[in-house]
Amino acid sequence: MAPGVGELPAAESEVPVADSFARYAATLEPRTLRQIRLALRAFEWLPFPWRFSRSSLEARERFLSDMERSRLSLHRDLLLLIKILAGTHYARDRRVRLAVGYDERCELAPGEAVPETEPGGSPLGDLRPPADGEDCDVVIVGSGAGGAVGAAILAEAGLDVVVLEAGPYMDRDSYPDDPVEALSALYRDGGLTIAQGRPAVPIPVGRAVGGTTVINSGTCLRAPERVLARWHEEHGVEWATELEAEFAAAEKLLRVMPVDVEQMGRNGQLFMEGAAAIGASGGPLSRNAGRCVQCGSCPKGCRLDAKRAMHVTYLPRAAEAGARVRAGARAERIVFEGSRAVGVRCTVGSAGAGRPYEVRAGTVLCAGGAFGTPELLLRSGFAGGNGALGRNLHVHPAAWIGARFDDEVRGWDGVMQSYCVDEWFDRGLLLEATFTPLAFGAQWLPGVGREHQERILAYDRIASTGVHLSDRSSGRVGLARDGSLRLTYRLMRDEARTLTYGIARAAEIFFAAGAREVYPQVSGSPVIRPGGVAGFESSPPRPSELRLEAFHPMGTAAMGGDASMSVTTPEGAVRGAESLYVADASLLPTSLGINPMMTVIACASRIADRLRDRLAG
Repeated sequence: MAPGVGELPAAESEVPVADSFARYAATLEPRTLRQIRLALRAFEWLPFPWRFSRSSLEARERFLSDMERSRLSLHRDLLLLIKILAGTHYARDRRVRLAVGYDERCELAPGEAVPETEPGGSPLGDLRPPADGEDCDVVIVGSGAGGAVGAAILAEAGLDVVVLEAGPYMDRDSYPDDPVEALSALYRDGGLTIAQGRPAVPIPVGRAVGGTTVINSGTCLRAPERVLARWHEEHGVEWATELEAEFAAAEKLLRVMPVDVEQMGRNGQLFMEGAAAIGASGGPLSRNAGRCVQCGSCPKGCRLDAKRAMHVTYLPRAAEAGARVRAGARAERIVFEGSRAVGVRCTVGSAGAGRPYEVRAGTVLCAGGAFGTPELLLRSGFAGGNGALGRNLHVHPAAWIGARFDDEVRGWDGVMQSYCVDEWFDRGLLLEATFTPLAFGAQWLPGVGREHQERILAYDRIASTGVHLSDRSSGRVGLARDGSLRLTYRLMRDEARTLTYGIARAAEIFFAAGAREVYPQVSGSPVIRPGGVAGFESSPPRPSELRLEAFHPMGTAAMGGDASMSVTTPEGAVRGAESLYVADASLLPTSLGINPMMTVIACASRIADRLRDRLAG
């Protein structure tokens, strides 16, 4: 995969990829590790009667090249997994970064003060779960955009609140600098949460105090009015069109402001210039990072904590009001007495070697996200009465589209996610200029072996964007036989065509900005060159021929007024249970079409306000 080209070192003989991967694999959950072992075993024997590892370098490169061109989705999915695993552990090496010239920094505009933090330790107090358990009025499972907001509102009303988080507490003093260490520390499944399907779709989500807000791009967009109107009219969420105050309050606390076009960096500027050249509408994205002008570590935690994630905003508010945040407490089951939720049983420490810990509460608020909330409810033996729990999974499937220019881009200089094109939003498409860090982006470059490495060497001339689809396609969250999370997702053929249309428009934008070639993430079409967009569009790929990822899971405990179709009421109450509520992205009835963090905050605020009135009144 990495034989060494130019100044790039060779894998294994110079860069110890296998040892690095072995250490990382030791941190994975058993089910994830079993799946990887199965995939690697299949990969090893695919050239039968020969074994891949025992073939010559030339034979291995030919085989990898054949896999990339294969019409079999199994071959392409296996190759993508191998490129992700090998590429991440290869690109973490300092010599690789030096060969590319890659430099990762975080900076604020002149005169902008670095946010203050508590000297020595967490501003959230003692994060250790007590050995003998504890009691409270409300226990909240999850500390991300929904749970943190709920904790602040309920604690400030005088309620006794405990917040449970499976992951660790980290901040700018402790975030890992190494990308692989960050995957192990801050992400669920070490970043390998994948929805099975054709194609399989990686969906990385956070697992840390602050949830996914710790590792996301920081983009803050209000829900489109037409989406909220649909929730009101078709799903019976009467307050959906009345969230102005909730959005405004969140924007103030999170210091949301548009990216400065002069400071956004060439990645965003090229996309802006190309969009203007073809007459496509767009604008700078708004972020919760104040006047940040340089950010390269968002997926590993903001080195300055200028990105105002939940652990530096809402959770300190909650803690100041008396809430207790418990890190490293994995919720295993909700405790029921009849139909009434009365607490949560947890494990503290690694699976199979941890100690029990239980929180007894008058009310349970689930805020573990679109994966964690249905997973916990199902594991607790609660399925609801209408079969809707875990269904209706929407993810905004996205394609990473890269483009190579003659001149330097140095996409790591500037803001990681900076500019969006909304010209085709009515078709369900949003294009967001996003430069992916080397260790997480190089695997999306086409080619294998020497060809792939030559493109890595040109990473300083690569610009990239994400083509996001507001999906009608859907998936499901369920449990495997061993009780672990199982995700499936089916992309409809017509939506594959819509994504192809969006990819073609991204290519036109890049070519208008001067790109020499574009990488569309479509099997059989690894590269588009100037003048080739029409030909690319003339043969739309099947869903399985797209290489996709996603970052915005939602909808798996959807709220609504119709008891036969919704998991929760518009107040967030779980149907068929008492004293059990939801306040996270799983509530959203439909695909949102934009980054969901602000909508989750607004909805969680409304639900927590009503719950506060019910409990404290």
